[in-house]
Amino acid sequence: MPRFIAAHSVVFNEDQLKEMAAKPLPEGVSWLRTYCSYDDGKCFCEWEAPSKEVVEQVLQQAQAPYDAVYGVRLFDVPTASLEP
Repeated sequence: MPRFIAAHSVVFNEDQLKEMAAKPLPEGVSWLRTYCSYDDGKCFCEWEAPSKEVVEQVLQQAQAPYDAVYGVRLFDVPTASLEP
């Protein structure tokens, strides 16, 4: 499944993240984790979805402002391999 990182110039607090996590996602879409940099005012959310456009639609429907969504590939250090 393609993987994406959504960059947000907004810092979501724990309650906001819990509220968003409780909402159902479309089939085939997974919100995996979020990294919050409170000092820098940024959040980065990792997603698996069929396309970048699907992630953008989910974020728009959730009224979660974002700067950009990037298609990414994971390099696994322990196995020294890049996912397809």
